[in-house]
Amino acid sequence: MTALILLDNYQLSDYITSKYPDNYENKGKVAYIPENIKINIENLLELLLVYSANDAAYISALAVSDSVDDFLNLMNDKAKLLNMDNTNYSNPDGIDNSNHYTTLNDLLKLTIEISENIELLSIVSKTKFVYEISGVEKTYKSTNLIINDGFIGLKTGWTDLAGLTFIGLNQSNNREIITIVNKSFVDEDKITHFKDTKSLYKASIKSFKSIYIVNKNENMYAIRNSTNTIYQKTSKDWNIFTNIDKNNKLVFNKFDENKLFFSYEKYDNSFKTYISEYKIKWSFNPLKIFQINANQK
Repeated sequence: MTALILLDNYQLSDYITSKYPDNYENKGKVAYIPENIKINIENLLELLLVYSANDAAYISALAVSDSVDDFLNLMNDKAKLLNMDNTNYSNPDGIDNSNHYTTLNDLLKLTIEISENIELLSIVSKTKFVYEISGVEKTYKSTNLIINDGFIGLKTGWTDLAGLTFIGLNQSNNREIITIVNKSFVDEDKITHFKDTKSLYKASIKSFKSIYIVNKNENMYAIRNSTNTIYQKTSKDWNIFTNIDKNNKLVFNKFDENKLFFSYEKYDNSFKTYISEYKIKWSFNPLKIFQINANQK
């Protein structure tokens, strides 16, 4: 969220002057970024998202707002805009705080928003980057240890209360799979959250797939009048992404304003097909296709 607010206010090519709140103290992982230096927004985001530097979060906050509190207001306003109804931010870096909380469902909403941001995706997919601080050039490696296994992002985390956490994004196998791990056991090597992520990924591949419902070459319904019968096909293939263990069927949903609506079992996904050139009444033969008795306008 800190990165998202930063990019709402700057371009990657912009520069800001680093500054910290009064009495700021380093907590957690930091990059020891000096105050009052010119820093590029892209470099700041690399330090924030790839290296997971908490001091970069506070610099980001004060690059946007006059105070951390003002920045938190922006974060919480953005959360409401994204319908993250069970989230509250009380700091920009994610350190444990009793009033700093979220849910997996809210994290999913935020993740979907981030996954549509090409600039942020290009940054989190970096395995490493080089940046010069105080005249010393240093290589910073990503905290995402499974980035070379197809998980191009999105963000790692670790606090006492949250345990090891990781939001993963994998676009392999013609899929775009989001995995969210929270409260993973903090092992000695600090890799349990990555193991959990891979388990979730394998379960998704095994349990879900995109299933064709209707082929565009199949007759979808027939329109009959006094002289002939017109068989209508769909303009495109219909498919739905679903649990392959469920034996769901395509069913008629409703007829409304010269449109036929179909749904896939109990799922909300609806597919509509137009028959607007006819005034119609319809009937359904469960063994065949829809038959529409119609008179042309």
